Amino acid sequence: MEPFDLSDVRLLDGPFRDAQRTGLEYLLRLDPDRLLAPLRREAGLAPVVRDGDPVGSYGNWEDSGLDGHTLGHALSAAALMSAATDDPRPRVLLDRLVAGVAQCQDALGTGYVGGVPDGQRLWDRVVGVEAEAQAGTFELGGAWVPWYNLHKLFAGLVDAYRQAGSRAALDVVVRLADWWCAASRDLDDDRFEAMLATEHGGMTEAYADLAAITGRDEYLTMARRFAHRAVLEPLAARRDALDGLHANTQIPKVVGYQRLGELTQDEELLGAARFFWETVTRRRTYAFGGNSVREHFHPAHDCSPALASPEGPETCNTTNMLRLSRAMFLHRPDPEIVDFYERATFNHILSSQHPRGGFVYFTPVRPDHYRVYSQPQECFWCCVGTGLENHARYGELVCSRSADALWVHLFVASTVRWAERGVTLEQRTRFPADDAVELTVRAAAPVGFTLRVRRPGWLEPGARVDLAVNGARVAEVLVDGYLEIRRTWHDGDRVTFTLPAAVSAERLPDGSDWVAFRHGPVVLAARTTADDLVGLVADEARMGHVAGGPLHPLAGLPVVLTECDDDLPGTVHRLPGEPLAYVLERADDPAGRVTVLEPFAGIHDARYVLYWPLAAPGAVPGVRAALRARDDAELAESRATVDVVHAGQQQPESDHAFTGEQTSTGTVEGVGWRSATGWFGYRLSDPHGHGRALRITYRPGTTPTAVRLDGAPVAELDAQEEPPTGPRVVEIPLPDGAGSRAGVEVRLEATAGGRTAQVVEVRLVS
Repeated sequence: MEPFDLSDVRLLDGPFRDAQRTGLEYLLRLDPDRLLAPLRREAGLAPVVRDGDPVGSYGNWEDSGLDGHTLGHALSAAALMSAATDDPRPRVLLDRLVAGVAQCQDALGTGYVGGVPDGQRLWDRVVGVEAEAQAGTFELGGAWVPWYNLHKLFAGLVDAYRQAGSRAALDVVVRLADWWCAASRDLDDDRFEAMLATEHGGMTEAYADLAAITGRDEYLTMARRFAHRAVLEPLAARRDALDGLHANTQIPKVVGYQRLGELTQDEELLGAARFFWETVTRRRTYAFGGNSVREHFHPAHDCSPALASPEGPETCNTTNMLRLSRAMFLHRPDPEIVDFYERATFNHILSSQHPRGGFVYFTPVRPDHYRVYSQPQECFWCCVGTGLENHARYGELVCSRSADALWVHLFVASTVRWAERGVTLEQRTRFPADDAVELTVRAAAPVGFTLRVRRPGWLEPGARVDLAVNGARVAEVLVDGYLEIRRTWHDGDRVTFTLPAAVSAERLPDGSDWVAFRHGPVVLAARTTADDLVGLVADEARMGHVAGGPLHPLAGLPVVLTECDDDLPGTVHRLPGEPLAYVLERADDPAGRVTVLEPFAGIHDARYVLYWPLAAPGAVPGVRAALRARDDAELAESRATVDVVHAGQQQPESDHAFTGEQTSTGTVEGVGWRSATGWFGYRLSDPHGHGRALRITYRPGTTPTAVRLDGAPVAELDAQEEPPTGPRVVEIPLPDGAGSRAGVEVRLEATAGGRTAQVVEVRLVS
């Protein structure tokens, strides 16, 4: 099965075209000179001067270690938008960015180019003899995920060539790829593998793509070197070792396994990719298609962290899961893959952009919470970068083609041009607001082929789709989940059918007593209130991507009443005259409210509920008591928290200025920790001076662990007893004056030649 190029697909009026236009305007508001500024700095070029003033880089993540990463995303987005639309502006932007990158590469003269701070010396350190010791979960050679950063440039230049035909971009990326091949020649396999402990994006895929484009075997060899064995080997053995891992560090690796496996026909790589996909989509994915909490895979058997945290599934994760899904499906078609692709696209991706512009980082699963949106000149998170690309990609899997067949996978208003057969297929639909679909064939001359239309599994049981050609009913021939029509097609032939979607219900992935509802693939949610939307539109604050408003209690939620899961779809009923509005019935609501459900993707600027607690009719008091107890613990801690860092987790540590020596991380039962034979530390923020104590959760080390605040010793964490015990919590009062607007510097040190405690969390409380 072959995909259609984006240049052959055009979206028609509807929510996806609206989102595409909004995303394009956001992209075009970015200043190309500011995007290029980090690369000019690292190349030794003077800043561009405009109106007499030098043009500097953007702020936020663009000047705190990931300098230049947004440029790579902008290259991809401009290339994709150039292919996906008839607007000439993204191509102008693309050519300007490619020329700017080439100028920086020429100035350096080594083939290297990038915005990584002090990049040339950094890469010398990375390939040096200390490479293994310098690798960590998010630091390599003293820099914040430099390979992740550089991968964005690789990918953006490859996209510029593949999507827009830019030979200049291909020349730049080949020189960049050759630079690394030469620089890493003396890096042995063990040291290379150690380097991969740090997030490195999709470098396996990037080199595999270059091998396919250029035919050069050395790029395939490098793609294999970037295939992280520590992650690949458990997956190839069909062993789920994902608990506690940083989710979006792993997904691009697996996209690379799939791509490399396709090129080399390596069944081990392809099998590892398939097992990963199954594990994530079946055991770790929420109703709307997202996965992870605070960027990490929580234990597959316990979804409770998602119900507690405002940092729910990350948009980047779903972006990369869609890329993996598309590649897997085109290689070996499977209806289950399209089901996931559709759900994640119609719900998570479509909802991750505000209708007026602005991208979402975290989509909380926690009931009655909300999302935060970016601004184009201030916010440069990873999910802004992928957000720039996402809304250009809607046409990537609407249709595909094989030797004698045209396949329709998604029900999205669009046109698809099949140039080889002289055919254009026009799809008219308002799905999911309306269940009618009309396909019109445009052909200069009669042409024979098979039209295959997906019959989705979410249709009402036994539903007829009323398939007709030019108004005449035809038999429904179903093959591998697709309705087949074989005939000679003439210009203007019309195929019509309906998609009567069933209402379904699904529990949390761990099977616990919380339920979400869907209309077909569309997840339904309740819009609750617009109160307490703190930081709804983010500024350049380091933690601005987190919805930091107060957590609302769970005990007041309506409890859905059911005797068995088969009855759950009957707990919601469609509102007459409304296309996709339902009322939640058979629910116990202490406030006596009428709860209306609507498509989640349309809820913005408000709190929402996706999952509802479940109970048998007689068990409601016990469920409410458990929710109240949970509220007492979680809300009290939330109200008392001034700032918190979850140790051993990439983004929280990076956001809190992590530093350390001889330090390592790990997980126990999916919970991260950090320890050291040297020391490590963080800066906790206290903008209002409310901090009064430090609360540390830890597992004791081999010797006592010294705790320092602002350089002064304040306490020791005790050593391990025999037999070992579980996590402990200690609260250390701050010395007078320690809690201030400047924040608190916390440092934990090993003593007497031992190893520190395994620190799980450091929390500053009022």
